[in-house]
Amino acid sequence: MTLLRIDSSARRKNSKTRMLTDFFMNELNKKNEQTVISRDVGIYPPNFPTDDFIKANYTPETVRTSKMKEILEPSDILIQELIDADKIIIASPMYNFSISATLKAYIDNIVRVGQTFAIDKNGAMQGLLGGKKVVVITSRGAMSYKLGGALQPFDFQTSYLTKLFNFLGITDIIFVNTEGQDFGEEPLKTSNLEQSKQELSELAKTW
Repeated sequence: MTLLRIDSSARRKNSKTRMLTDFFMNELNKKNEQTVISRDVGIYPPNFPTDDFIKANYTPETVRTSKMKEILEPSDILIQELIDADKIIIASPMYNFSISATLKAYIDNIVRVGQTFAIDKNGAMQGLLGGKKVVVITSRGAMSYKLGGALQPFDFQTSYLTKLFNFLGITDIIFVNTEGQDFGEEPLKTSNLEQSKQELSELAKTW
C-alpha cells in the first residue's frame, strides 16, 4: 500500500493541518505500515505553469523537443507520484475561502490530458485515476463553514477539491474539517482539534 502525503501550509510551525496529518499518519501506522511518498508544496512549491509549459504540454509526446521534456519533467514526477499512490492525504488549510496558491500550482501541474485525464474523439472527458482514496484534512480560521452555517456559501475549498478529484476519476473523498482555529475562543479551538483527532482515529481503523 502506497500513500501520498501532500502538505500545503505556508507555516512550518503551528500548522494545524501538519499536526493533524502527523496524528493521522501515526494512527494509520498502528494498523499497518505504509510506503509513504511525501510532497510539501507549502514550503517547496512547484513551478507555476508558463507559456513554455503549456506549449510543451500540448505538443504530442513523440515530437517534443529535449527542452520541452525538460520543462515538463517536474510535472511528470508529480504525476508519477500520484499514479503510484493507492491513497492520498492532503493537508489543506483554508486561505481566503479556498486552497493555498501553492496547492493550486500543484494541481495545475498534475491535471494534464493523456496523463491524469483523457478526451475521446467525441470530446468527452474521463479521469484516469479511478480507484484511489483521498482524505483531505483542513483547518479553517473561522466557524460556521459547515452545512447550514453562515459561512457555508464561502466554502469554495470543499467544492473545488471534490469536483477536481471527481474530474480525475476519484470519487472516494473524505473531508475532516477543523474550524475556529484563528478566531475562535481558546477552549473551542482545543475542543475542535480534539474532535478532529477523534474523527481521524476512527477513520484510520477502516481507511
